[in-house]
Amino acid sequence: MIELLQFEFAKNALIAGTIISILFGFLSFFIVMKKLSFLTVGISHAAFGGVALGILLGLNPYITAIFFCLLTGYLIAIHGEKSEYDSVIGILFAFTMALGVIFLSLKKDYTFDIMSYLFGTILGITKSDLFLLIGLMIGVFIIFYLFFKEIIFITFDKNVAMASGLPVNLFENLIIVILTLVIVLSIKLIGIILVSAFLIIPAAITILFFDNYKKIIFFSMLINLVIFYSGFFLSYKLNLPSGATVVSIGALLYFASALFAGKKN
Repeated sequence: MIELLQFEFAKNALIAGTIISILFGFLSFFIVMKKLSFLTVGISHAAFGGVALGILLGLNPYITAIFFCLLTGYLIAIHGEKSEYDSVIGILFAFTMALGVIFLSLKKDYTFDIMSYLFGTILGITKSDLFLLIGLMIGVFIIFYLFFKEIIFITFDKNVAMASGLPVNLFENLIIVILTLVIVLSIKLIGIILVSAFLIIPAAITILFFDNYKKIIFFSMLINLVIFYSGFFLSYKLNLPSGATVVSIGALLYFASALFAGKKN
């Protein structure tokens, strides 16, 4: 394992994985508590249409992916009520994926490895990617530091928050924008198909054992770090895809935790 750390690309991958693990672990609590799991799936899969559009037009695929994901998030948000989310997300999920297939079919001679976008290419992380991720993490933590009480209030009781005069829609739209940026900038590490699972799994595990939100957030970040490091080094040892290995370990840990928590109760 030590010899792996001698390579610059491996160091970049570990730093990026650490940043994303902490950031995803932190956001995971709010996603699970507000039942936004399917929303993250819809936004992440919308990135496929954006990536394909970028390839077709010869633009940076990540820029067009951000546009596609923000548009998807906006279309979901304007429906407002949770009861309508699932239908809209399901439609947009299929529509953006279908557009992606159409865009790629129109670009006959593209040389991009589309699989790297779908399942991640963790060892392709560059210094520029690291700076973007660091900037994103700092920005997210500043926003939550400034508005943490309001976001927690909305997370636990949206109706009371609205009655108290809080701009609930503004904060919910802000969360969608944050999720969009986090998801798109994490595609290279985890991939479009797998990124939503890495956002959901940590809080889904910790909620089984804790009922204090501070503990849930802290241990979600810690568990995500364990999942990432385990998956990263195991994928290197067994020559497996990094993103898929990381998410598989997370899923297995969730099912084991659910089984243990069930027996304990």
